[in-house]
Amino acid sequence: MTARTTKIAAKPEHPSYPNPTISEALCEIRFELPEGASWKPSLPGEFFKRVQDDYPEMEPAYEVGLQLEFGPKKIGHSLSPPRQLARFTHASRPLILQLSENVFSVNVLPVYPGWSSMREDVVTAWSQARSVLKPAKVTRVGLRYINRIERKKPDETPSEWLSAGDYISAGVLRSKGAFLSRVESHIDQENVLIVTVAEIQSDDTDAMRPIVLDIDRIVEKQLSVKNDALLKEMDSLHEHVWQVFESAMTPRLAKQLKGVVK
Repeated sequence: MTARTTKIAAKPEHPSYPNPTISEALCEIRFELPEGASWKPSLPGEFFKRVQDDYPEMEPAYEVGLQLEFGPKKIGHSLSPPRQLARFTHASRPLILQLSENVFSVNVLPVYPGWSSMREDVVTAWSQARSVLKPAKVTRVGLRYINRIERKKPDETPSEWLSAGDYISAGVLRSKGAFLSRVESHIDQENVLIVTVAEIQSDDTDAMRPIVLDIDRIVEKQLSVKNDALLKEMDSLHEHVWQVFESAMTPRLAKQLKGVVK
């Protein structure tokens, strides 16, 4: 079955740019199986049979999570245990599906095709996963956009490209050296926004190190596994991600997105 079997009406799109900065966009869906059912190692293979016409490559992989730790005397981080997953690569498009116990994700690589296309890919892939996994409920949906902004000169501060606001501090944007900012905001008991701004490190001191703007929007609550419930949450998450990105965009970044910065 092809990955495009259903046309899904979307909200009007936000501006589409000829020179997008998105290096990866992904939607992660966490789910629970019915009571009494357990995860079977054979499920990724069964899913592969369902999608192999469009995703002919399946490979095992491991994902290691990074957890921040806050204490009275220190702030640190630790690595969570590696999670085994199966990765499925599309035959002709920059699309990757990932499946592990209770987690399914759709990863879109450059060139980003726009929200209407991505949401259709997510819902189509989730429909295929649902037919195999038969989940009882969705417990969390996350939408994450990782932007890579290329500098033009090695000594440019981040303020050339990003504006300060609720989630990005002016002090970080004035940095003339390496920088890292991570703001995690709990909007309410169900909604979380994580905004990370950082410089990609390099051993070359003269390198024009790119800037990363990572916007991760999450909702954690019990949801129906049906497509309409997923779409409603995805559209809401995307709208908030866009608002954060738009508020952080400087005139120079807007020009670069349009392909007019030299």
